[in-house]
Amino acid sequence: MNNGTDKLLQKICSSTKCDAAYILNKVGRSIHLVGAFGVVKAEEKDLNSFNRLVVSGETLTEIKKSKSYNAIKKENGFSSFYKEKFEDEERKNYSIVLFSKDKLPDAKTLHSQIASLLKPEKKVRPDISAPGKSEAKISLVDIEAPYLITNSSLDFIEAGSLLAELFKAEPKEITYQFFREAKFFDKDNNLLAFEKLPFIRAAKNKTNVVNFQLKYHHDNYEKVFNVNSFLLSVEEKVISFFVDISEIAALEQAFRETVSSIPSVLFSTSADGSEYYFITDAVRNLFGYSPEEIYNNKFLILRAINEDDFHRFRGFAEKLRNGELSSVDYKMRDRFGKEHWVRHLGIPIMKNNVVVRVVGMINETTDEKIIQLKLQNSEEKFRMLIDTADDLIFILNGFGYFSLVNKNGAKTLGYIPDEMIGKHFLEFIDKEDESKIAEAFTKILSSTEVTTFEAQFLDCFDKAITFEVHAKPFITDGEVLGMISIGRNITDRKLTEQKIRELNAKLVEANRIISIERERARHKITMLEELNKLKNEFISNISHELRTPLASIVGFAETISSDPDLPKDTIKEFGDIILSEGKRLTKLINDILEFSRLEAGEEELHKENLELLKLLDECSSLFEIQMKDKELSLSKEYPENEILINGDKERLAQVFNNIISNAVKFTHKGGRISVMVHDFGKEIEIAISDTGIGIPEKDIPKLFQKFSKIYQAGAPVTGAGFGLAKAKQIIELHKGVIRVKSEVDQGSTFIIRLPKLQHTRG
Repeated sequence: MNNGTDKLLQKICSSTKCDAAYILNKVGRSIHLVGAFGVVKAEEKDLNSFNRLVVSGETLTEIKKSKSYNAIKKENGFSSFYKEKFEDEERKNYSIVLFSKDKLPDAKTLHSQIASLLKPEKKVRPDISAPGKSEAKISLVDIEAPYLITNSSLDFIEAGSLLAELFKAEPKEITYQFFREAKFFDKDNNLLAFEKLPFIRAAKNKTNVVNFQLKYHHDNYEKVFNVNSFLLSVEEKVISFFVDISEIAALEQAFRETVSSIPSVLFSTSADGSEYYFITDAVRNLFGYSPEEIYNNKFLILRAINEDDFHRFRGFAEKLRNGELSSVDYKMRDRFGKEHWVRHLGIPIMKNNVVVRVVGMINETTDEKIIQLKLQNSEEKFRMLIDTADDLIFILNGFGYFSLVNKNGAKTLGYIPDEMIGKHFLEFIDKEDESKIAEAFTKILSSTEVTTFEAQFLDCFDKAITFEVHAKPFITDGEVLGMISIGRNITDRKLTEQKIRELNAKLVEANRIISIERERARHKITMLEELNKLKNEFISNISHELRTPLASIVGFAETISSDPDLPKDTIKEFGDIILSEGKRLTKLINDILEFSRLEAGEEELHKENLELLKLLDECSSLFEIQMKDKELSLSKEYPENEILINGDKERLAQVFNNIISNAVKFTHKGGRISVMVHDFGKEIEIAISDTGIGIPEKDIPKLFQKFSKIYQAGAPVTGAGFGLAKAKQIIELHKGVIRVKSEVDQGSTFIIRLPKLQHTRG
């Protein structure tokens, strides 16, 4: 059949009014789908069974009675079908199948229609005109493939350019001499003589040679071809088509090598096991049969199974049919009478919730079984030794189940051995210990040394008993079959250790409390020392601040009192000084009282809605004369809109005045002061900066402490140290914060954040 098979089937469906059609070709025991048109939905087992009936020669009537046909008919809604056999030009046998949801024409009409469409088209075969031997020519207009034309007398050869490319040669270089000198091998890697090349055989024997695998090797270059050689209408000539299958051949070889290296028998069968689709060559070593023998007789493996184990094999097969992954161990006898133990694993392959085939493997477990039998034979001797031991001695299999427990050990837990054997180790372990046990088991199974761990066992009354377990795996041929363990009851020892730990913990806690109390005492002493220092500084500052105005008042008053002849102007001047110093003294006392009330929370704020920018302007204007005298520049950076806040105007003015006053006081002549306001939505930030002398980093933490004054060389020190401490209290009473950034000789920036009320100007 040529590559136009699907188009041919489309024409047949159009002519016969069928809904689907396909062509089958039987090669040996295999059935191949050559081409198809339309859709036929079916379970794989139904379609395979139906196709076997079609190619077997069963009549239409018999096929229509089959379960497979009726399943396909029901699935697709077909009402009729037709099948017919035919041969192609090479006398290969094919079967064509038609399906229709409506009634098909009668058989005679269908035969006529199919026959007319199956007539070979002349232009797919090469056309040969040979008016004379010397003028023989072949038209290859429709052939776009690597080809070679030869004849039996070996005096004519023509190679297409695509073939020459495959051999890395020019077409004119492809001669009989080329094929005589080149190295070619068959699929079994046997070196082929020139006479054994497929196109030479076809020409000499005047016969077609198809599907011949030919390997070409030259230096490091290798290609594998599938060669089909056909006699042309003039039998002196043969046309051969070369298909490059190098990649496929490499994959097949890799697969064969991989499969051959696996000692297990790999297989694939039908869902019911009635037919083997595939089985590896390892079956020879285990069962003594070749794969071909298994294909031809499905009962060979079943007959090898020991009668006593056959009931378990039936259960295994039933699970597979139900779609369950399953395995079974059984004893079997190979074709030579030798007994083996095997483990048979099956995996059902599902399609639409139906098992369509089964894949799996068969492993020999004879050595494992022999070990098990030897262990069973020596068990009595072993048990006599361990049953007299006071410790808990047990064996776990590879899955963690008890296979042996000594009497005294089981008795410690309130059981007899039979009550523990066959149960999982974790059934007797405290749930809180499970993760620790899993970690210990992982360590045991990955080591050949003895592993020690502690486990909380639960006795029959759910009472916890602590065992120190020493475990070691037993390994055969590199496979871990389980572990043997000895456990010693250390419950009393653990209780003693627990009491010691509790006492140690109490001692540690007592030491910790003592340490904390010592630290608290040291902290209190430090605080008292700091308070005492602040008190002394306060008394010193207050004494100085009080003495200075009092000295002026008393001094000038005594002068006026002692000298009645003083001029009136002098008396007035002295009186003004006395009044000024009295006011200064009054302000100092009021500051002290006000700070005390603020600190005690006795001073109430008189809040109102304030225009912040306006308030800042008012405060800065109070210092215009001082700034002018020191030639200080003042810059302002405000938002476009006025900002409303809710606060005590007088108190906030005190804060701003204090900060601006300090900026003027501590900024050298010609310096700069700036006031910036930033709107952050829910709050506003006021930053008042200067280019003054700055504040040392070590003094910044003391800046807002009460009674604190910072002394710097060249800087005036005035006041009692209340200003910034009071400013901090006022800002915090407004739910705000105040902080400072400063560098010596670079200046300071006081930053205040306050809650914002709302915008008022758009």
